[in-house]
Amino acid sequence: MASVRLEGVVKRFGRTIALRGIDLEIRDGESMVLLGPSGCGKTTTLRVIAGLERPDEGRVYFDDRDVTDLPPRSRNVSMVFQSYALWPHMKVYDNIAFPLKVRRLPESEIRKRVRWAAELMEIEGLLDRYPHQLSGGQRQRVAVARAIVVEPEVLLMDEPLSNLDAILRVKMRSEIKKLQRKLGVTMVYVTHDQVEAMVIGDRIAVMNNGRIMQVGTPSQIYKEPANTFVATFIGSPQMNILEGFVDDGKLVVAGSELLGVEAEARGRVLVGFRPERVLIGVFDGLVLEGVVDFVESLGSLTIIHVALDSGSKIVVSISGEADVEQGSRIRLTVPRDAIHLFDPESGSAITHGV
Repeated sequence: MASVRLEGVVKRFGRTIALRGIDLEIRDGESMVLLGPSGCGKTTTLRVIAGLERPDEGRVYFDDRDVTDLPPRSRNVSMVFQSYALWPHMKVYDNIAFPLKVRRLPESEIRKRVRWAAELMEIEGLLDRYPHQLSGGQRQRVAVARAIVVEPEVLLMDEPLSNLDAILRVKMRSEIKKLQRKLGVTMVYVTHDQVEAMVIGDRIAVMNNGRIMQVGTPSQIYKEPANTFVATFIGSPQMNILEGFVDDGKLVVAGSELLGVEAEARGRVLVGFRPERVLIGVFDGLVLEGVVDFVESLGSLTIIHVALDSGSKIVVSISGEADVEQGSRIRLTVPRDAIHLFDPESGSAITHGV
């Protein structure tokens, strides 16, 4: 396997700058997820690693080997596409075997590797079928088997589960993670689905507008977002962000005050807190009051939309059922350790917990 390192990678398509100086190190045997909205540059980054796109600036390294100018066939990478990309006129066996035949391996070795990959993906009973005879999930397993059969140094996956239904996606994302751990292969996985990213990634690189906003473990990304973009992109419902003011150890937000605030910030701030950290009732922390605007009862949790007396609106997520009604008044507490402060100009994090 190999580590992957991108240094100052810039990629332009005409006047459009797709990547704006990407610096990223992916460890040997690590599962790295590139996460972000459509058009943020995550697929372009993947294609640069694969050698399908050459950067206009910057270098790409596998371990300490500069592969920037090498074609894909010289990098020993495999890629799984969103569209499966199976040959419709070939049976499953031949689809899996195709990259091995291109490399002119002996037929005995090809049979051995195809059987190994098919068993690993639990599709050994499908080898004599054509792609049109398979379900979406089965086709995706074939695509993954074809990618791993060459034993690549780096396995690249570009939103491979986006065409599957919700139930199958849940199953496949856990299987992909288990497969990556079993093989010990370095994997770079692209998705816009934050849950998928949290499950599959050892670390996550959150991207926006051609830049990496933060790299960290799923826990770090969730608990200590580097800026307001990461804070609101990760989490469902997304983090509440309100305008506030800090002075002499006092935080003022939405008409409420919290004393004894330990933060170096002074003046205007953005105050963030996750919906699931808010408590119904009055406890130690920032107390907010308002009227229940709307209630979403989802069985395992209840999402409460609240119009605060200050005019701001927030969302609260309560595990299980909550005894609240639309139009009723409500008092809420945001615990001190759940409060994040951000710079109002740059959006950068100032502190996590006050």
